Amino acid sequence: MKTTNRRESPRIEIKLRCHVTSPALWARSAIYTENISRSGILIAWRGEGQPLGPPAMGQIVTVEIELPANHGFGQKCIHCQGTVMRVSQPEQDGYLVALRVNYMDFRSFHDRLRSLHAMQPVAASWMA
Repeated sequence: MKTTNRRESPRIEIKLRCHVTSPALWARSAIYTENISRSGILIAWRGEGQPLGPPAMGQIVTVEIELPANHGFGQKCIHCQGTVMRVSQPEQDGYLVALRVNYMDFRSFHDRLRSLHAMQPVAASWMA
């Protein structure tokens, strides 16, 4: 019996650095995409030097994915919000987190990240 591919959109295998910007998580470690499609993202969720716990199933996560710099336009990012659909732990030091994309747009990367880092201590105090 042949299995069918139920994906709505083709996926592209690509490793891009990304940053979690959800107030409930504030992952300080760099995480990387494994693949991206129009409707979903698979993220390699690993901590650098410290363990990084995974998000919960059904949690809404906001992620900024760095795009390669284009010197004519400056560095851009994919700003997206997704719902955690699957979490697996294929390795001891990390997780694979599958997100269903709720929305996605393109933004200037450095300005957005600077404002998020400024908000991080305030959001952390709300979550305490």
